[in-house]
Amino acid sequence: MDSLPLHRRMVYRYLGRAYSITHSLATRTILGLRLVNLVRWPPVLLFLYGWLTGWPIGVQAGLILLIGWTNYSFWQAKRDNYTRFIVNKDFTIVTVDETRLLPPNKRIAARATGLFSVSGRESNLLLRPAAYWYVPLGEHVVMAEEKPGKFLYQFFSAQSLQNIQNGWLLFGSEPIDALAITFLARWGPDYTRFGQVYEDGSDADLPPPRRVTIYICPLDKETGEAIRHTIVADARRARQNIG
Repeated sequence: MDSLPLHRRMVYRYLGRAYSITHSLATRTILGLRLVNLVRWPPVLLFLYGWLTGWPIGVQAGLILLIGWTNYSFWQAKRDNYTRFIVNKDFTIVTVDETRLLPPNKRIAARATGLFSVSGRESNLLLRPAAYWYVPLGEHVVMAEEKPGKFLYQFFSAQSLQNIQNGWLLFGSEPIDALAITFLARWGPDYTRFGQVYEDGSDADLPPPRRVTIYICPLDKETGEAIRHTIVADARRARQNIG
């Protein structure tokens, strides 16, 4: 992030703080009242009062703009899951360092963001405690803690992997190092028969896979590089075997 121009860093820090504030207002309550309502309704009430009592048109127009901007900001932040991923365009993996590959089944602690599921439900999570590991049979697993003691999952393989990017998640005062992993998923409420094998070997009646992107935020740069090299190495091995 330090290599980016100053004006871009300032914009990203502003967006990160804005996402953090809107998330806090949207999810917290005081005496049973959602904080977001304490922000949304006062301008509306002021506008109604000003309209009924004949405030100047300029003041009323300003209140309308404030109401529109406030509601749009909360809508857009929720749509973005209160964060945004910025690709590090200066980063590429040319060769895989075999010394950095993770051993099979070794769980690596991290934080995860994105859509995670179990067979009956799914939820968009934001920077929740998580674990990543690689299964010897060729599957990568990310387990995220939705609530204490309750976990959601995503699975991908070299065959379903579409892209992996290095960059930053914008949330809070400073951008957070992150990996964006895009893959085709067949997991979640729409795929309750995930893994079921039919006698004829077909799964034609299952919904088509959907494109999913999740974000892994490693706890330090070394583990982030280990996760990245492990995923890339597995994908390259699969392509070589196909070729």
